[in-house]
Amino acid sequence: MSMKNTKDSDLFGGTYEYYLKYRPGIPEEVADKILKGFDVGRKDRILDIGCGTGQVAIAIDGKCQNMVCIDSDPDMIELAKKVLKKPVSKISWLNYGSEELSRLKGQGLFKVATICRAFHWMDQDQVLSDLDDLITRDGGIAIFGDGSIWTGKEEWQLAVKKVVQKYLGEERRAGKKKFKLPSEAWTEIISRSRFDHIRQEEVRVKRNWDVESIVGWLFSSSFASPKLFGNRIESFKKDIERELLLLNPKRIFEENAVFSIILASRKEF
Repeated sequence: MSMKNTKDSDLFGGTYEYYLKYRPGIPEEVADKILKGFDVGRKDRILDIGCGTGQVAIAIDGKCQNMVCIDSDPDMIELAKKVLKKPVSKISWLNYGSEELSRLKGQGLFKVATICRAFHWMDQDQVLSDLDDLITRDGGIAIFGDGSIWTGKEEWQLAVKKVVQKYLGEERRAGKKKFKLPSEAWTEIISRSRFDHIRQEEVRVKRNWDVESIVGWLFSSSFASPKLFGNRIESFKKDIERELLLLNPKRIFEENAVFSIILASRKEF
């Protein structure tokens, strides 16, 4: 969740409980592609950067010896600890931002570094440079995510986006600021690093949403966090529900999601 030079309270303040409850977990097939891609075993260590409320740790727990999960938002870390009270793997939760990876040097190497739904907040070149000192020679990095309601193409997602824009403006928000679209594809950025051998994978996932979970997901985001609506929040919720029920009075909304996975290493796969 770390964003360079931006306070996390400006991005995700007030979203934590929604994030924990309404953000979809990491499918087993996604975790398997990452673990098999780097031949991760039960004796290996994994570093999860921007861990949020622990979705990656939940998916990988028990499949490696040790995980170090970092996030610059202490409230996210505390919620993650509550979810994974008795993990099978040894998990360390550290309140570090992605710009503080150098603090991990000298504490042992990791087979894989995972970054899920968070790479866009980071100084990518610096993170990749720092990881060169933290990843084993036969290891690598996995950057993956499944988009958002803002970028989704389902009819209901487009309708929801229009309601958000009605209240908060046409441009996507990032807390109090505007979201800055990346100028380069992530694969181009990664190819400049030492992890220049890249493999891309996709995992397709079908999900069903209802009005509550859609609103909950929105309130977990940096572009539609509850505090952005002020005293209009109830009006916003009613408008979302009205638009959704116009599309489907049965209140079930299907999403055909795609997890895009980038695996990158220093050697050919």
